[in-house]
Amino acid sequence: MLNLDEVDLGLFGVWPEPVGRRAFAAAGRVVLEIKSADEPTAAEQYCRLLNDLTLEMRAQFELFRDLRQSADGLIGGQDEAAAKLARADAKAASDAMSLIVRTLEKVDSLQRQLARDRQDELERGGDGESYEQTRTRLLVLIERRAEERAEALFRARWAELERDGLGSLGPGGAGPGPPGAPGRAEAATEPRAAPAGETG
Repeated sequence: MLNLDEVDLGLFGVWPEPVGRRAFAAAGRVVLEIKSADEPTAAEQYCRLLNDLTLEMRAQFELFRDLRQSADGLIGGQDEAAAKLARADAKAASDAMSLIVRTLEKVDSLQRQLARDRQDELERGGDGESYEQTRTRLLVLIERRAEERAEALFRARWAELERDGLGSLGPGGAGPGPPGAPGRAEAATEPRAAPAGETG
């Protein structure tokens, strides 16, 4: 069972409000009046609401704790009617405190979920580049990777042709090798043998 006397309200603190990209954009300029500031986003408004609720619930918890302690002092008194009323007040205060603690736990869970959502959004957004910039960068990477893959496939195929005697990577073959391969320069500069009828 939850021991309400050991509840640490310091665990249920006020969470920092989310800082979006518009805050970084506004960091370099001075806001002279509140009307010139950007309107808070829905996430920021929700975070403020949860913070206000946390402060209110903490104050209510302290109020009911004092009420229960006052009632506990009257329970052992000689007046039976006052003791009965004090027991009812103590029970009601304990029930209210339990509800407040569960509410604070739920608020804390929501704040943690908001923080995770903000972190996921920042990770998905990268370094703040636009959609077109991201698209262009990805297309360049894809094209570069495709060229590397095509070159690797070409060289592998040329090696197969050479192994089968259909290609040449050196002198004495049927033709020049691929660009940059040994034998291409030799094949290009090697003198062509004259036909038998042209000798003499």
